[in-house]
Amino acid sequence: MYGQRDDPDARIRRAWVTVHARDAAGAGLGAGVVVADGYLVTCAHVVNAALGRPKLTAAEPTAQDMLRVAVSFPVLGDDRHAVQLAGWLAPRLEGHQWWTGDLAVLKVGLRAPDIRPVAIREPAGSLVTTWYADGAQRSLVDVRVQAGMGPWYILDPGYAPLGIQPGHSGAPLWDRERGCAVGLVVSAEPDNGRSYAIKASVLLGLLTAIGVLPAVTAEAPDPRTRARLGELVRALYKLGRGELEQCAERLRIALDLPVTPRTCEELVGSVLDPPRGMATLLRVLSENEEVAGLVRKAAAKLGTQRLLTQDEFDELRMLLSPADYPEVRAAAQQAVPHILLCESGPPDVGVLLEDLEDRVVPPDIVPPVIQVVEEVAAARPQERDSLRDWSDRVTRILGLSPEAVRQCRWSAESRASARTVLPVLRVWLWANEPTAETLAFDIRLYDAHGQQVKGWLGEDDGHSRAGLCAALSDAVERLDSYAETAGVEFLLQKGFFGMAVDRLPTTINGSGPRPVGWDRPVVLRGQTSERAGARRRRWEQRRSAGVGPYLLHDLEAANGTLTQQEEIACVVACCPPDRYDDTLSLCRYLGVPVVLWQRSAHGPDTVDALRAVVPQNWPESLREQVRRRRVDAMHDTAHMGAHLSLLWEDPNWTPPEPRLAHPTTGEGGVA
Repeated sequence: MYGQRDDPDARIRRAWVTVHARDAAGAGLGAGVVVADGYLVTCAHVVNAALGRPKLTAAEPTAQDMLRVAVSFPVLGDDRHAVQLAGWLAPRLEGHQWWTGDLAVLKVGLRAPDIRPVAIREPAGSLVTTWYADGAQRSLVDVRVQAGMGPWYILDPGYAPLGIQPGHSGAPLWDRERGCAVGLVVSAEPDNGRSYAIKASVLLGLLTAIGVLPAVTAEAPDPRTRARLGELVRALYKLGRGELEQCAERLRIALDLPVTPRTCEELVGSVLDPPRGMATLLRVLSENEEVAGLVRKAAAKLGTQRLLTQDEFDELRMLLSPADYPEVRAAAQQAVPHILLCESGPPDVGVLLEDLEDRVVPPDIVPPVIQVVEEVAAARPQERDSLRDWSDRVTRILGLSPEAVRQCRWSAESRASARTVLPVLRVWLWANEPTAETLAFDIRLYDAHGQQVKGWLGEDDGHSRAGLCAALSDAVERLDSYAETAGVEFLLQKGFFGMAVDRLPTTINGSGPRPVGWDRPVVLRGQTSERAGARRRRWEQRRSAGVGPYLLHDLEAANGTLTQQEEIACVVACCPPDRYDDTLSLCRYLGVPVVLWQRSAHGPDTVDALRAVVPQNWPESLREQVRRRRVDAMHDTAHMGAHLSLLWEDPNWTPPEPRLAHPTTGEGGVA
């Protein structure tokens, strides 16, 4: 049980009201809550029930009618007190739903120190609201505000065994953390777990219309919170008088406030209640970056406000249509690995986005909701421009680091690329020396989703080349069953890049031996990932204006050039064959992802021939150009195409490491 000092529900117990028919015995017909000195709110249909009228009667009760209505205050006991009608918002039926109204403000001539009004505020989150069935201490039920619908909130009763029953109408939704009411229970669906509540904005609108000033203070903030609120006020003091007035008026319009804030203190108070108030204030201050930056820093310390304004949220929910829901779910799990996602019911992008907004992260981390936008933008090219435009606008206003956003975007694109690659065959090869006839291998076929479809594993003590070619023949036959593929990637140890793996003979459908590189692109990769950050940067800038393939003649000169120019992503090795190993080592160390060379010949003719292989759009077509040169060579070992090798270290996809019973101990071996 809570003690007197730590009971989070003490305030609502002092404001709880039960509504009765004056002369009827037994339990009440509904509930209500005290919101100002001498005033309480309940549902209009509860008053109708106390009068014995149909619940949806729209006619406003007369003063004579109200003599038949009474209220009691559980904190004072069972005594009943007369009330007068101060405000009436009739329930209006549309089809089978109450879409408007159903509120009554009652005036009671009772003053008691144990009865205190509670503040009415918009909910700050969806998970911390509660309601009481009849005011008893053991009747608390946890609920979740799922979404808004006209003047209502749609509620989910959560995991509590209690539910909305007749007589519960008028009970306040209670925010235990902030000590305020955030709505009023109005109805429940008889055969459905959902129930409904009237929004706080509707309650405040009726009270303002009849001239009743509701309580404005909730739980007193702790000293630390008061200090942070003071930072917000001091930041706004930097506005000129005209700027403050303009800001306050724009804020009133954006948040639909009853009155325009007049001071910095009132302006801060007005943005704390609406869950999107702080975000709206930052947008209003977007033209004054100095003040906006101070407000942003102070608001980040509070850590309870949503990131987006209502307009931004609505735009994002529209951009992320229900068709995007699978990508949104997957992106949410990527951004927040421990997030709990409901597996049943219709997809609701809005609820998921609000949940992500509630996740507080340090200022230098891209918020999860922005991460999700970038993930979906990368996964759906048709919506990419609009989502990126939204992200650019919001991240700029939020003051996020451009470098952090760039890293987030690159990571999203990398994952999207890995998810949408074409089917590919990957072949890991090990041997004691480059010319060895006994090889260990692991061949794996991956589909377009990056999932392994089938594998072929060599014996622990090695296979002959014939055994490798037999397994490779079976593997490429399975690969060719796909309409389009990325070809074959050989993952080799250092020192093995001179192997003519593209010339390995395969036998398909009895057509005789054919080099594996004739019918499909074949590229080389390393088994280890060296300088992944440098490789990623070069890959990102591979299409930079004025940057083309680099012709490497001298290794010493290339070392200086490649070290200084990190935008070079493609190297054509025109050096003598005995320098290829050193060239590849240097390129891999500096993160150059693409290297083309000829295994044997060297000279001016070779340079011109290699230069002709690399087209202007080499990132898209170089692999296919190499394949065509290999086909042109056929069985002519003097043709340059018979000796082409292409290192293609695409950093967007890291191959999973194969697990062998007895891995090699040389560089590239894996345990």
